Amino acid sequence: MEAVQIKSILEDELINLTLHAKNKDEVIQSLVSMMYNAGHIKSIEGFTNDVYLREKEGITGMGNNVAIPHGKSADVTEACVAIGRTKELIEWESYDNQPSRLFFLFAVPNGKEGANLHLKLLSQLATKLADDEIIEKLKQSKTIEEFKNYLA
Repeated sequence: MEAVQIKSILEDELINLTLHAKNKDEVIQSLVSMMYNAGHIKSIEGFTNDVYLREKEGITGMGNNVAIPHGKSADVTEACVAIGRTKELIEWESYDNQPSRLFFLFAVPNGKEGANLHLKLLSQLATKLADDEIIEKLKQSKTIEEFKNYLA
């Protein structure tokens, strides 16, 4: 079985580089709505509840103004990631106690296969986001295509 690459689940309709959100709830709500509109989740409310359950388990802010909220849910029809970038910094629990402005919301289906995929994709993304230069390029990207290229 061929390894899944993060770029294989990057979809233009799931990337918003001008996300208008004033707080964590608005970020999550916007990203979940994008997933729903793209047909990747069956229930906005169901998946949102699962994201908040995961948020209660621990910090999803990686630091360097990046947060990776995620949810494993029966409401996910297909694994995906919705990405948002805000102009303003948003308060988010993070390891460096700094707010975030780059958000990567992962959605994976329940079950062992979903869990394995989730870990692989999170690991790939975390590796990319450990590079300060890549994060800076993601913050400055002008187009979705340019943004995706830095993650590929």
